[in-house]
Amino acid sequence: MKQKFTTWRAWLLRKEVVSVSRELHTVELPDGEVIRVTHSVDCMDTACPRPQMAVMNMLEKMKKGDVLELITDNPTAIETVPALVMVLYSQHLATLHNEDGWCIYIRKND
Repeated sequence: MKQKFTTWRAWLLRKEVVSVSRELHTVELPDGEVIRVTHSVDCMDTACPRPQMAVMNMLEKMKKGDVLELITDNPTAIETVPALVMVLYSQHLATLHNEDGWCIYIRKND
């Protein structure tokens, strides 16, 4: 029997696909700025549009000045998320590549 989801958003953000953490840590960006990550979303092994929907969902819940870390291995997400962030009145701080994928850092501005 297939699992039913009540909404499109619930399907995209179902627990076993997207992991959300509020464990605080700091990251040094390439420009030397040290940021404090307040929210982290792990979207490894997920296809579009899950990373984008996760960013939209988290930014709705965050306060002004909070920093979101999106962890992904989806090449499309590293192109689309920075553009999406501008539309959501937030700031793309950096995209850092590591051996597993990318970490995208976003600051909520409004």
